[in-house]
Amino acid sequence: MPITIKQLVEEVGLPPIAIKVVKWNTPIDCKKGGVYIVSLSENAELNRTIEEVPISMTILEAWIQKLGYFTIDKEETRDAEVIKGRLAEFWIPNENILYIGKAPMRKSSGGIGNRVREYYKTAIGEAGPHAGGHWIKMLKNLNDLHVFYVECPNSGCIEADMLSKFGELVSDSVRERLFTKGPILPFANLEGEREKERKSMDWVI
Repeated sequence: MPITIKQLVEEVGLPPIAIKVVKWNTPIDCKKGGVYIVSLSENAELNRTIEEVPISMTILEAWIQKLGYFTIDKEETRDAEVIKGRLAEFWIPNENILYIGKAPMRKSSGGIGNRVREYYKTAIGEAGPHAGGHWIKMLKNLNDLHVFYVECPNSGCIEADMLSKFGELVSDSVRERLFTKGPILPFANLEGEREKERKSMDWVI
């Protein structure tokens, strides 16, 4: 069944009253650790969705140019339509949650504000400072997305719980159409935190 941000937060034992939200690319003034969720919705209680993955072909073609080629099913390809087709097989049309991440405290700098800022500024395909979730950077509606966040001391455990709960709640009909052979995750999460399994061993970038 589709799940809202509020429901997911409640499922992992966090108070929904603690949820805060900003529009994508808006700085977050929070130096505490916690978790954050990138969503199609602007409201924690609504499940705003898009049926087909809104990939920007311009951005995708620039990424292909940068990498040289992609490997899909053990074959190299530079065909943007082929790559878009495979990406579309990971899109979950009745879910608003696109990425779940943790923001642990660090000695140098840390907290939710710093981690989300790293996410904003990391170019697609770059190794850091935030390499995770880069599929989001291909979406042509990127600037319409919202980032929800909740402060909590055990962000790693909460992130893992959220990813597991998300996979549990995906409907059987959606599960059957997804390409992934690994854990069921939000579109831009490529790896399960507990299983350390990638979505599919037949997809290499």
